[in-house]
Amino acid sequence: MTRRLAPVATLLAILALGAVAGEVAAPPVVDPERPDRADFRLAFGSCSRHDHPQTVWGAVRGLRPDAFVWLGDVIYADGKLKDGTRTYYGNDAHRRMYAAQSAHPEYAALARETRVLGTWDDHDFGFNNAGSEWGEKIFAQRAFLDFLGEPEASPRRRRPGVYESYTFRGLGRDASRSVRLVLLDTRYFKTDETVLGEEQWRWLERVLLGGEGEGSSSGDEPPSGANLDESHVPPDDLAPVDLTIVGSSIQVHPDTQTLLEGLARGIESWNAHPREKRRLLDLVARSRAATVFLSGDVHHAEIVTAPPACELPGELVELTSSGMTHTVLDEIPKAFGARRLAALVVPKMLPRWLFPNVGTLRRARFVGHNFGEVAVDFDAHDGEFDDGEFRETRGDGAGRGGGGGGGGRDTPSPSPIGARGDLRGAFAGGARFSSRNATGAVRLNVRDRHGRVKISKTVRLSDLGGGWSELGDRGTLGGRPECATEKHLTRLELARLPVLAVASVLAQVLVVAFSVLALFARTARKIARAQKGARRKGRKEA
Repeated sequence: MTRRLAPVATLLAILALGAVAGEVAAPPVVDPERPDRADFRLAFGSCSRHDHPQTVWGAVRGLRPDAFVWLGDVIYADGKLKDGTRTYYGNDAHRRMYAAQSAHPEYAALARETRVLGTWDDHDFGFNNAGSEWGEKIFAQRAFLDFLGEPEASPRRRRPGVYESYTFRGLGRDASRSVRLVLLDTRYFKTDETVLGEEQWRWLERVLLGGEGEGSSSGDEPPSGANLDESHVPPDDLAPVDLTIVGSSIQVHPDTQTLLEGLARGIESWNAHPREKRRLLDLVARSRAATVFLSGDVHHAEIVTAPPACELPGELVELTSSGMTHTVLDEIPKAFGARRLAALVVPKMLPRWLFPNVGTLRRARFVGHNFGEVAVDFDAHDGEFDDGEFRETRGDGAGRGGGGGGGGRDTPSPSPIGARGDLRGAFAGGARFSSRNATGAVRLNVRDRHGRVKISKTVRLSDLGGGWSELGDRGTLGGRPECATEKHLTRLELARLPVLAVASVLAQVLVVAFSVLALFARTARKIARAQKGARRKGRKEA
């Protein structure tokens, strides 16, 4: 008896010691699926409600990232009232929500273990789709930086906006490699004419071009009026890096702005500001640096691509991760059981055939709770791409002209840009993209709340970056069939998504209803036969 009680006594003793020490055991860590080798690893996410179950943090911690990055909507400081009008809950509620998020056990464990960085979007800024006109933006900036634990002496506390860059050096086997994370502020200065505002544009040029942007008089001098100092962008931050990661709270190249009209309202992206988007992509091209984009906001996850020499000289790659606590399925009204029905009939991995087979529009989209991962391996080499270790999980065929696009992890196939020799054959002169120390690769993963990889793409650093001058006539290259976008969709193709979405949902409802009716009819027949048999037996006995 004493031996049987020994384990229980030991457990009680451990709990008692923890209580005396005033410590709570750390929440469990989830071992991730396919943890890729990495010299540098980021995890990131967006769209999290402090009062919803938060189930992703164990999987995030399991990756042991070098940093976790918020890409907006850390909290929702606004919402709809019963009459349908939207309201800001106020400064006090704004701070209470941040405090509740910080106190969440799983998130608090991550914050103790990992560096937390971030930028904001509209709901932590204070109001849906708000921009420079928002009257609480000064308070919102202070509250956001307090949440991140930004030091009081930080330049972010002395200037408008929360944009910032971080350079990670000493990476790779020989400690000579580097990554720069650039976080944009798409809220503080946003108007109908601009996303970033001129002050932030000058800063971004300085960061991406090494101090040689417009308005910069010399390599290390801040442009006039930019309100920058050496503590904000030190000379070391202006030196070249092997990979630049640009984080934007809204999508850069979703190419679905028109396609989704009618299905959803108030969708924001850089596509709604074409001149600003072109300015951003031209700036990246001028930098010639290997660059990938991260984004959030849209309550689903996907990997957006554009082939080389379409939007950028190299391949454009954007990983969107949104919906840590809620996704598009959770936004469906509860009336008449619509949300529960959607949860039953809508698959978490949306079928690719819902979208037109044009360019890269037919790609995988995941609508379950998710977070994103960026894993940089500077030792990856060509052979590892050829033997299948590094693959893009793609769709079921090329788009009109051959685009393809990201897909679920069940259908791996080689990257659509092919081997390096394919690039030489694709463009006149066999131009090769060049970037500093271009060996290595970056893998982008969408992971669900269990840490399982749902969408994945790996791209060589040498296939990112470069300049337009290396490729020839930009206008001719951009007009290739594989560069097709939603601007090239016919009216029938534009109608495809809403029609098929409604039809597929209705079809599944009918299938469920038919199955229920069939089961009911089969059960009724069995009951009728049993009753009939009982009556016959009764008559025989009589």
